[in-house]
Amino acid sequence: MKKIAFAVLALIGLSLIACGGKSGSGGSAGTKSKREPGTNANPDNLNPVGQLPVVKQQESFTLLIDDNGRPEEKILYNTLEKETNVQVNLMLYPYQAALERKNILLASGDYPDVIGGWLLTANDIMKLAKDETIIPLETLIDNYTVNIKAALALPGVRDAMTLPDGHIYSPPYVIEEPLVSFLPFINTKWLKQLNLKMPETTDEFKQVLLAFRDNIPNVNGQKIIPFSGDPNNLNLGTLAGWFGVNASGAGNNAGFVALIDGQLECTVIRPEYKAFLKYFADLYANNLVDPELFTQDNARWKAKGKQGLYGVSIAYGAGDFAEFSNPEVARTPWVLQYDYEALPVLKAPGVAKPVFRRNGFGVTTFRTQLVITDKAANPITIIRWLDNLYTIEHGHECDYGPIGVKFEKLSDGTYREIDITNWTEEEKKKYEWGMTWTTSMPKWRRGKAESPVFPPEGQLPIYDEKAVSDKLYEPYLETQPAPSLWYSETEGRRIADIETAVLNYVRQKQAEWVSGQANIDAEWDTYITQLDKLGLPEMMKIKRAAIR
Repeated sequence: MKKIAFAVLALIGLSLIACGGKSGSGGSAGTKSKREPGTNANPDNLNPVGQLPVVKQQESFTLLIDDNGRPEEKILYNTLEKETNVQVNLMLYPYQAALERKNILLASGDYPDVIGGWLLTANDIMKLAKDETIIPLETLIDNYTVNIKAALALPGVRDAMTLPDGHIYSPPYVIEEPLVSFLPFINTKWLKQLNLKMPETTDEFKQVLLAFRDNIPNVNGQKIIPFSGDPNNLNLGTLAGWFGVNASGAGNNAGFVALIDGQLECTVIRPEYKAFLKYFADLYANNLVDPELFTQDNARWKAKGKQGLYGVSIAYGAGDFAEFSNPEVARTPWVLQYDYEALPVLKAPGVAKPVFRRNGFGVTTFRTQLVITDKAANPITIIRWLDNLYTIEHGHECDYGPIGVKFEKLSDGTYREIDITNWTEEEKKKYEWGMTWTTSMPKWRRGKAESPVFPPEGQLPIYDEKAVSDKLYEPYLETQPAPSLWYSETEGRRIADIETAVLNYVRQKQAEWVSGQANIDAEWDTYITQLDKLGLPEMMKIKRAAIR
């Protein structure tokens, strides 16, 4: 073991020596740049903004990033080099190795021009910005980019990217996604079979589940399961929206917080959440909920779904758990592939208007995917190289593979996948997702409405269940999701500790109360007291203070 450790250290030492004599875009190793941050060493080498190539004489920069695979496989970098005349010297390693390399290089002072991928946390960016190890980007973005500037203008994106000091240190990784991520899907084949209408209230929902339980025969010799959910994304508190409050603990709702009447509140101590738990405990007591809801793994959940056992299941899409139904049943202009459709937002008794968790305003933003360090001699070149990646076409290449190989551009400006059914497995693997590009790099993935990519010619597009569910859910979505917050290093560590403790305790009590292992009325006051002891009031104070 000692020999292995020594060998690893030796390799790291050699790599440090190898990159110690050069900074890819002209910086001097181990020393701070003497230039004004955000200026190029040779501004005369730049072509006008919006014009390619970016530079007249080739320039380069070093990029440390995490990714599986080898640098030579990432052929989209070659495409970008031809277009921009900018060469990227990739320091590419699997995540854990890249993370260790980042820490060593930052500690040594001999770090690269750019650090990208999943290697930095929000706390890292706060600290590196304070140390002036990374440079602010908002002026560079506003003055020298077209596409990144447009991405920042999307609803909520610039606010999410701006630190408390007023600067932006990372370009946004923007994915245009559905307004709703995970939601319940109901078995419409069983509804038709039992002549039941789609439920609209929690009372009607219980009656539908009872009808499934009592009238749907066993499938493959197994009893059907009226209600289940993806264990990796169960987030059961989202359904508390039926009772008037979004009690999600995911994403910006970490710590079980939501904006209610303009105030950031903890949702899992509210009476609406308690009413939701009592409702689900009743469903469980009536054998309407999967007895393995809180204990099964993803493989087990999927296996039961593929056998056709579910009446309702929480999922991102029905295809996550269901087998194909008749793919020839056309629903103009789509083909309905599954026997499941989105369950509407239900209304509990006495609730004026139910709510549901908003995934965002159609945009998911990752905030820490790339920083430019003070070693970069030509940050304008780097930001313009990156801006070229944010085009519609390159966004599609990041996801589908090279244009002309995996998809083509049509005369009307839309795109179509190329039929690869006759490709060999080796050919398919060469161009599968993640092979031609480092997927952890920031980019702008457009939505289907703005830039659709159609299936191969002759194949009908699938039924767009996410578009349908978005339209169904939009009237009930929160008007404003919980904000993305930045914390100081000390606050970040404290928030992480408290959130973890709160999340674990809330999930534990949720499982115990719903499954009938404990009585919610008898334990509610003790539960509130324990959350206080875990630091909930302190967490809420820090979060509220962090809202700008």
